[in-house]
Amino acid sequence: MSRFRQTVALAGLTALEVLRQPVCLLLVLVSVTLTALLPFLILHRFGEDGKLVRDSAFALHAVFGIFVAGYAATTALSREIRRGTAAAVLSKPVSRDLLFLAKFIGVVGVVAVFSLCAGLTTLLAERIAERFVTRDGMVGYVTDAQTGTLLLLTILLACIAGAIVNYRRRRPFGSITITALLAGLITCILVAACFERSGTWAPFASRLDWRLVPVSLLVTMALVLMSALAMALSTVLGTVPTLATCSAVFTLGMMSDYLFGRHAAASLWARLLYSVLPNWQHFWVCDQLNAGGRVSGGYVGLATLYALVYAAALLCLGLVVFRQKDV
Repeated sequence: MSRFRQTVALAGLTALEVLRQPVCLLLVLVSVTLTALLPFLILHRFGEDGKLVRDSAFALHAVFGIFVAGYAATTALSREIRRGTAAAVLSKPVSRDLLFLAKFIGVVGVVAVFSLCAGLTTLLAERIAERFVTRDGMVGYVTDAQTGTLLLLTILLACIAGAIVNYRRRRPFGSITITALLAGLITCILVAACFERSGTWAPFASRLDWRLVPVSLLVTMALVLMSALAMALSTVLGTVPTLATCSAVFTLGMMSDYLFGRHAAASLWARLLYSVLPNWQHFWVCDQLNAGGRVSGGYVGLATLYALVYAAALLCLGLVVFRQKDV
């Protein structure tokens, strides 16, 4: 078997194994459900339609994504080392470097599935959010109850579909439910694009705010970087320490400009920490959407390059440690 086919096979098995885990399913469902409920729970607009809903949705995307990335990395590597699965794989003609990188690709696949679910739900939640309408014979604040009901039903139907397939065909409940949820969210997007907020049929008259897509992509790139950090930590730490360390790095990185950046010119330690810690503010650009603003494609490209270079450095460090680890 060629190295490419080995990599694809190991990455696919890793992603499937993680998606089958109940914890992964729970994180995805809770994140999507909370995001779907935001338009009905937030009653203040803070001066702009949909602002608080979209900011809260991106916050849920980032926070739950950290736990998905950390849990996926530890499930893919550290737990398999403890169970002896990694040793069994390495007894085949599979190198440690290939195994490590294939596991990372599988983890990124899981993060991509989670981010796609979260991103689609964010688009729908922003569409559902209350707005002041002065057309179609309506004047006043309107919530898109039709799309909101469809979104909540999609989550419920995905769970029912997973349960039926699990009972009838003995297929894993977790992966089937997540697949059904993703298909349902795509269907919701297509249906919402064919209706006005008032529920009037208007085919091909999309009312979705596509400005949210670049922001969602940046959050996803931050999670890819977090996945690389979690993979590197998983070579020496277990699940709980890895998640705790990832959370601490995320918190410090979000405050990096305040804690270290303003002291970088005067302090060597501040300059060193400011350079070493990932600056997550590069990926948190929700404020750019205020007052009709947009995130440029050039900025998305530069932030993506930053995440990939940083992730590559962390993976190199993880490979060095994994080569020396007794499995």
